[in-house]
Amino acid sequence: MVVSGGSASEWEAIRLNEDPDGMFDTEVELKTIEVDGMDGGFDGGEEVPVRTLTLPFNCYASEGGSIEATVSRLRRLLWQRQFEWHYETQYSGLRWLKCKRSKSIKVNPKRDWNLDGYALATVEAVALNPNYESESLEVKATNPSAGENTVWIPCWNPTDQKAWPEWAFKPNGTATFSFPDFGFGNEQEIDPTWTPGDHDDRMIVMEDIDQLWSVMAHPLMDPYVKADLSNGDGEMGAVEPLYWIPPYTGSADDPVMLPVTIDGPAGAQVKFTLRRFWSAEMGLH
Repeated sequence: MVVSGGSASEWEAIRLNEDPDGMFDTEVELKTIEVDGMDGGFDGGEEVPVRTLTLPFNCYASEGGSIEATVSRLRRLLWQRQFEWHYETQYSGLRWLKCKRSKSIKVNPKRDWNLDGYALATVEAVALNPNYESESLEVKATNPSAGENTVWIPCWNPTDQKAWPEWAFKPNGTATFSFPDFGFGNEQEIDPTWTPGDHDDRMIVMEDIDQLWSVMAHPLMDPYVKADLSNGDGEMGAVEPLYWIPPYTGSADDPVMLPVTIDGPAGAQVKFTLRRFWSAEMGLH
């Protein structure tokens, strides 16, 4: 386990225990909504717990330095309260968890650190979104020539969580873009009256744009943001992206190919980003 933030010589004196207490103390409560006139019900949502981490650091003096200096560097590293906790194994690769320190750093023992030869610093933090993140998928495609062309974006979601597409459209003048919002059979999670498969080829058509647009499918984000911050949502009316890339969809060797139609000058560009989140358990195996 390594701690980043200083030079190698500065941080070689700080060692992190490998199994922080409370890593898997996750409780989940599932709410169900009963349906009138028939047996059963449907998922009413989950209460996602706050994950609490207790991170103990054994602080030692670096060569020619003091334990007090090591503790001071640790305090400076975490003084802003927010930090990322990184974990890597040969099986899972690199994962990171965005955390916020919840209490002041406690340092023990209370007697002289130099007599004991070390100081134990305990950092308590919470992860409000208790999922590990790995490197995102980013793909750019450019209109090869003036006129209408279709470019294909390879996409796959190897995680055990929903992955929400993010798009950026750069018209290089004025251009029209159409981008996919495929249902992947999840239509009834949006509206129970819809039929699974109805939106397997759903495309969202943007009218002519002359500036950079950002489009985000995640329901907690503004769907349309223009470079000048004018009313992109209003221009698109009620047409919004609805769907996610389901868990375990596609692979690097066999990706899902997403079509984007560009009608405009050569050099008009689309950028696709898929952030990848893993449950804590999946991220650590």
